[in-house]
Amino acid sequence: MMRIRHALIAALLPLASALSAAAAEPALKGHDTEQPIDITAERLEVRQRDGRAEFKGAVRVVQGGMTLTADSLVVYYAGDIAGGSPSISRLDSSGKVSLSSESEAVTGDWAIYDVEKRLVTMGGNVVLTRGSSRLAGERLELDLVSGLTRLDGAAADDGRVRGRFTLPEKQPES
Repeated sequence: MMRIRHALIAALLPLASALSAAAAEPALKGHDTEQPIDITAERLEVRQRDGRAEFKGAVRVVQGGMTLTADSLVVYYAGDIAGGSPSISRLDSSGKVSLSSESEAVTGDWAIYDVEKRLVTMGGNVVLTRGSSRLAGERLELDLVSGLTRLDGAAADDGRVRGRFTLPEKQPES
């Protein structure tokens, strides 16, 4: 009985190690949301009355160590655009959206970065990749302050989240 227990523990240790590595703190935890937001695109339309600007074509948004790319982006402003320095309250992106940091990447069909709440929400075929481990679902929420990440399953997969975790290489016994 003792041998079975030791064999079971030895078999489960690599899995536990892989799960803890995949669940390690995301690089975006504590992301400096006070950093300036730099945006580039092929085209810009400013709609002053609506308090928004629309960027289209190969959009790239960089804030510190976080980069977001998309086909289009709508920036919502708080304050008067024409009167000086409005502040960005929200970024809505769509079309081949990717959010990346040094150690992880998330892709989806759309994303909303609520600058005031410091919260990123992504949806539509979401895939989170860290190293060679991967999670997939329908909707992801990432709190940039706490690092808490929530992933909801896709209806096409009976509402379930899917994951694949790579196991660390087994070290030879000495």
